[in-house]
Amino acid sequence: MAHIALYRTYRPQNFDSVVGQKHIVQTMKNQINHDLLTHAYLFTGPRGTGKTSIARIVAKAINCTTPEAGNPCSTCESCLGIANGNHPDVFELDGASNNGVDEIRDIRERVKYSPSFSAYKIYIIDEVHMLTTGAFNALLKTLEEPPPHVKFMLATTEIHKVPDTILSRVQRFDLKQIPSGEMTYHLQQILQDVAVEFEEGVPELVTHLASGGLRDALSILDQAIAYKTDIMMLADIHELNGSVDITELTQMINCIISSDYAGISESTRKLLASGKLPARIIDGLLTLLRDNLKIQKIGGHDAIGLSLKLDSERTLKFIKKLNQLNHELKIATDAELILEVGLIELAFIEIEISEINMSASEAPATTPLEQSQIIKDLISEIRQLQKEVADLKLIRSVAKPAAIIQQPTSEFPVFVQGELMNKASLAPTEFLQATEMTELDQLGGGVETEELLIEVILAAATKNDKEILQQRIDAVNAFAKLDIKEVVMLLKDAEIAAATAGSCLLVYDYETTAQKLLIDENHKKARDFLTDMMGRPYEFLVLPKEFWLVQRELYVAQNRKGPLNQYPQSVKMEQKKEQQQSSDAPFYQEVLDMFGEMVEVVE
Repeated sequence: MAHIALYRTYRPQNFDSVVGQKHIVQTMKNQINHDLLTHAYLFTGPRGTGKTSIARIVAKAINCTTPEAGNPCSTCESCLGIANGNHPDVFELDGASNNGVDEIRDIRERVKYSPSFSAYKIYIIDEVHMLTTGAFNALLKTLEEPPPHVKFMLATTEIHKVPDTILSRVQRFDLKQIPSGEMTYHLQQILQDVAVEFEEGVPELVTHLASGGLRDALSILDQAIAYKTDIMMLADIHELNGSVDITELTQMINCIISSDYAGISESTRKLLASGKLPARIIDGLLTLLRDNLKIQKIGGHDAIGLSLKLDSERTLKFIKKLNQLNHELKIATDAELILEVGLIELAFIEIEISEINMSASEAPATTPLEQSQIIKDLISEIRQLQKEVADLKLIRSVAKPAAIIQQPTSEFPVFVQGELMNKASLAPTEFLQATEMTELDQLGGGVETEELLIEVILAAATKNDKEILQQRIDAVNAFAKLDIKEVVMLLKDAEIAAATAGSCLLVYDYETTAQKLLIDENHKKARDFLTDMMGRPYEFLVLPKEFWLVQRELYVAQNRKGPLNQYPQSVKMEQKKEQQQSSDAPFYQEVLDMFGEMVEVVE
């Protein structure tokens, strides 16, 4: 007798045998029991979750001669005919191969005739999203008002491709991915039913690999049953599906924790040489770290995971980095290189010492490797503190801000006037520290701090400073600085709208990208990187492009109009008008030099 695939052998034959779709099963049984059936149904959801199976069960239940509480009996002639695929009143069509207008017109002609054997004539159209536009249009009228003896059952994995005109004529049910616990239990029952011995953890691993699709899980089991020699082992599943054994993953994580770069490289290349895909390696590491976090926070033991010597905070950092690496792999030209470099980069993540004041008697015994890591962390913290102290001394040593950098070519004093203008060449935070609050109060209540800092940078910005900053950022190789690679890439993606010797405006097309650089860790790394590169304390403001365009227009317009009434009364308006008239030409020329084609001069 020919072998029948497990997913066909164990296809559910009644509502009670459907796994993981209780909300749909209960609704359909109630409709059948209370005679509330509608004329058309649409089942949508991920592959292998039971869409076509439920459609067949509904067809069996409403044509069954001896139904039992909404369930088909599965023994009458009608039920057996549907199960065998030879029922004269139940038609199954594949939308991919029967997607033309002619096929739908044929259905329209046939629905006029009464069923020959059962109560209802039923049309099951699988992958209905594959129908052409013309076929959908041909189906509309029939689908909306079919004869009372006709029922339509549609199924699709891509609901977004089904026209709204179709959706409005059907009753829609959304199938979900099958919960892990229910699928694992179901797989255990099947393995016992087919008398296959298996190593502990096999059902859990197959469930994880199937990603919520029961048909995929049964296909994996089918392969493993044919592959095994005696007992189905975890190693068999890994070998067949390209997934990575937990022992190899644990070894890789331990190399990362101990900053064993040679070990990381060796284990990565070993896995790649054995045919493992980079995406599978990342998936395995994420699963291992997730299980480690669950053990630490919830307790218990997961068959797929092992407890690692890794605190929960660093575990979360690892997961975040691996997710980013997973995204990079999808667009990488050399995925294997990106994987190896990315895993080495994980070793750079710093560990914060949470119990540094623990007494010697309370402190647990540490290995030489752990002691070495603690010393490295302390040295790193000391160097960071030294750098911060040096920066503070530099800022406090500024006696006369105007003497640091002179910008005689700047023609843009709008919000920043009088004595404040002499300090405009400072970085934004230095500007605020060097400016008395009474001076800031003179600006009036209508000026936000962020808008003021934008004005400070624009007031001292020059084309030369912008070009120098752009050249230096372009010259940096992000992969030569693995610990700040993400920050460097974010800086390279930015548009430098304006720059001084101590600050700049960074503009991003999308606010989500701007937010990445505003994360505390990234913001600090970027500031330190720019400071080192420019040779002096360097600040920056991050602006979404939409916000920047508004601020730029306001700035240009205000420079043309002169100071508003809300600014200091001590400024002589007549004198400012004369200055404005005499400097119109150089002002426009400077704006054009700085912003180029972005500026539109309106008379």
